[in-house]
Amino acid sequence: MSSRRRYIVTGLLVLMIVFRAGGVLMAADRGIFKGIERFYGDTDGQRLFMEGIKLEYFQGETYLRFKAAEIREMNDGSREIIFRDEVFLTHEDLKVTGDQFCFNTAEESGTFSGHVVLEREESRDEKGEAVKEGLRLVCGNLYLQTKVKNFIATEAPRIEHADFTGSGETISYRDEEEKLTISGGFHLLMDQDELLGEEICFDLKQKTFEAQRGATPLEMRIEIEEKEETPEEPGPGGQ
Repeated sequence: MSSRRRYIVTGLLVLMIVFRAGGVLMAADRGIFKGIERFYGDTDGQRLFMEGIKLEYFQGETYLRFKAAEIREMNDGSREIIFRDEVFLTHEDLKVTGDQFCFNTAEESGTFSGHVVLEREESRDEKGEAVKEGLRLVCGNLYLQTKVKNFIATEAPRIEHADFTGSGETISYRDEEEKLTISGGFHLLMDQDELLGEEICFDLKQKTFEAQRGATPLEMRIEIEEKEETPEEPGPGGQ
């Protein structure tokens, strides 16, 4: 067994893995596991397994908490880690929970599955003004690029924003541009109004949106408040 596959056992077992980048081992790209109670697998390190009540994983700004994991070595030397059982991830202002997360350590991306919930905290500048507004997304499948915080949600995705609530076949987001797209037939709620169509794109930075028709035109449903009639005041003498 090579030296990079040797493990140090202390009172709390810690497994440290160094990942390859372009064939060169880089100490900065280090994944650290903590809280392992049972650890087993193949002697060649191709498939490794771990279990624990309070398992933790650290890689750069990414932190995960889970109860079981499988580590697979890929042909390019990178690692694929499948986190299971009550998976919880944080990366800067993002928090994600799900039943399982299949993560590629070199690409710093992976797919959550099961009951997935993503939340982004609202961020403010020194003046107290909102820089990025909060988001809450629920879906059955979420592809997440942790380093750049982009995502693609499928399987009945639904997103909540301070200004709207939307659902569709696919919801995608690019964090650098703050562009959010709901496609495959969307249903949008804004206050009491509804908008339905094929695709809608939001620029969350500029607080604008544009909706496109598909096979049929867009449909807009607005709430119309009934005007309350003011009872007439009786004239002189009560007539």
